[in-house]
Formats: sequence, C-alpha cells, structure tokens
Amino acid sequence: MSMKVSIVIPALNEENYVSFVLSDIARQTRRADEVIVVDGKSQDATASVVDRFPGVNLLIGAPPVANQRNLGGRKASGDILVFLDADVRLSETFLEAFLKRIEQRNLDIACPLYMPYRSTPLIKTIHVFINVVFVALQKALPSGAGHCIAAKREVFQQSPGFDATLKLGEDVALVRKLARGHRFGIVAKQLFVSDRRYKEESVPRMLMKILLLSIIFTFNKFGWANRIEHEFGNHTL
Repeated sequence: MSMKVSIVIPALNEENYVSFVLSDIARQTRRADEVIVVDGKSQDATASVVDRFPGVNLLIGAPPVANQRNLGGRKASGDILVFLDADVRLSETFLEAFLKRIEQRNLDIACPLYMPYRSTPLIKTIHVFINVVFVALQKALPSGAGHCIAAKREVFQQSPGFDATLKLGEDVALVRKLARGHRFGIVAKQLFVSDRRYKEESVPRMLMKILLLSIIFTFNKFGWANRIEHEFGNHTL
C-alpha cells in the first residue's frame, strides 16, 4: 500500500506565484492526497487565488514562516509530509519519482536537488555547487532548504517542528534535528526554485549571504542568522 502524501505550503503575499505551484501539483502523475496552504494573513489576493483551486485546504496562520509550516504540518494527515515554498515549480513526475525513491531508501526525512527555474547560467552554477555540497555532506552535516523538505508524519509531529525563533535557517535546523536518530537523504530528483532573490538583492549580495549562512550553519549557530536581514513574502524579518 503506497504512502498517503500531504503537501504543506506556507504563503505570504504570494498572489503572483502560488497559482503556478498549485497548478503543477494538480498535474502530477502521482496525485497528492492532501494539499494545505497556510496563508500568513496576506495583504494581497493570495487567499482568493488559493480558493480557486478545488480540494486545497486553506488555513490562516501568522508569520514567521516556521509558524505557518508547523500549523500545516500539525493539521496534515498524510503518511509523509512534503513542505514546499509557494514559489517553486514541479515537473509532472516530480512527486511520483521523489516519493518512490524515498520509499526505496526507507528515508524518514528527505530533500531533493534544488535548481533555479528558467534562470541564468551563473545562478544555475551556484545551485549545482550547493547541491554537490549538500549531497557530499548529507551524512556528516545533513542540510536542506524550505523549498522542499519531506518528512514522515510521525517523525515531524513528534518533534517540536520548525523553530519560530529563527529568522533564517529554521529549515536546516529542522533537518539537523530530525536526522538525529532517523534516516535522512538527498534524493536525486530536481525541484525548480525561484531565482527572484538574486534579481532583487543582486548575485554578489546573495553569494555573500549564502557564504555567511554556510559558516553559521556548519557550526550549528543558527541563532546568529537572526542578525541577517531577510524578507519573506514582502515581510521583512
């Protein structure tokens, strides 16, 4: 019997993006059993856009994004929870291939490879390098991004969940926490992520931020990342 899957998507002022990921989810060769969008009291038409998709469960939460992910994760009923960002894109076979490999490897927590959607060669190269590092260190220093993290429901719901005191790195912190005593792995299936932060903040600025966060996360000093300014859905943290 195959696993039931719940998808959880936090959203804040994502009216221009959330319809694309929900459309991609609707076209999957392996359909999700449950789709939950947790809106962080958006000031735009995010909730109205979500309402146009039948079968999607819209919850109202509050920032930061960790709170929204936790609310959706606690309400979800699937055997495995797949947390997605509101601006990612999925190939039609993503969910089928991703879940199949998770089952084959009997993973409790998993992340895919993250590649930018229709981006520049430079930004693609940056993501290839990050993926190589994530794969190489998946046993010694488990890491993943909130773009997509999958976890067995009982593993997530028995944990404290995403740390809402962290402005950045709550995703990596969760992966590190859950990987202790559970099976974690990087699955060789690409998920497409938005490159909008590179355009908004510039490539050099993003590279400096990635380098700084890498050092912070290597030493598990997640609280230090709170000093870095970051924006989620036009909500400055």
